[in-house]
Amino acid sequence: MTVPVDSSFAPRGVVLGLASLVLDADADPARSRDIVRAAAERPLNQGGAVAIDTARAYATVDDETAGERLAREAVELRPGIPIITKAGHSRVGVSSWDVDGSAERLRRDVAISAEVLGGPPALLLLHRADRVDDLAASVRVLLELRDEGLAQRVGLSNANLELLESVAGVGRLDAVQNRLGVGVDSFEEYAYCLDEGIDFFAYAPFGGPRAAPLATRVPRVSALATARTTAGEPVSVHRLVLASMLDALPGCWPVIGPRRVESALDSLAASTLEVDDELREAFAADVYSRGVPLP
Repeated sequence: MTVPVDSSFAPRGVVLGLASLVLDADADPARSRDIVRAAAERPLNQGGAVAIDTARAYATVDDETAGERLAREAVELRPGIPIITKAGHSRVGVSSWDVDGSAERLRRDVAISAEVLGGPPALLLLHRADRVDDLAASVRVLLELRDEGLAQRVGLSNANLELLESVAGVGRLDAVQNRLGVGVDSFEEYAYCLDEGIDFFAYAPFGGPRAAPLATRVPRVSALATARTTAGEPVSVHRLVLASMLDALPGCWPVIGPRRVESALDSLAASTLEVDDELREAFAADVYSRGVPLP
């Protein structure tokens, strides 16, 4: 097994995802900017975001660049912060979306991304790998974009194990971003990436809005959160879960989608929390009890 110890992408930590800050019906631009500002201004050693995750599809009906312009604000606050963006998926109406993995579309998308972000994205992902007509052809385009310096690294988003294995011979991918809700989703795609030395970005680590409350899925970790404090302040179960993921899943970056500054900073602080044996064992027991044991 190849276990990535150091990555050229970014330090290990928590990634700030922008989807909810743009796409939610009640998304407020001023609040969204406040969240990005708080995550980017905080130093890494104090729990700042290690990267920003956006997409061409994180758009409003009137502005196809809304999500990437929001990410650019983080770059202006902390030059050099890595930006993840995604191509091949776009908003075309109030509730309608288009998927296009063609060379023409991917090249158009990355050109717009580079213009908005001020340079090639640190990581370019094919957004809906599960819906393109010819995944191998799309991967070949991604590899060309990387070779040409139009993206620093490339990969797939929303690609199950079968899809990942189907394109393994096309060329070397740098990363995969899939949903990995603790106590909800299996670790099979993460385990595959771990074996292959591919960086893995886990979005919706708390399970998403349709999942049962996090505390009910990780009762042992929740009990520790109730009992512990940091600098006199309570520690949330969300922070303990993210810290446990960083500890237990090498080569994995959790991607959070907070809706408030306070919850963003609480979750981002997971990167500064020391994981002891008690927390490590509680986390492992909780995920095991949900039928999705750690790999």
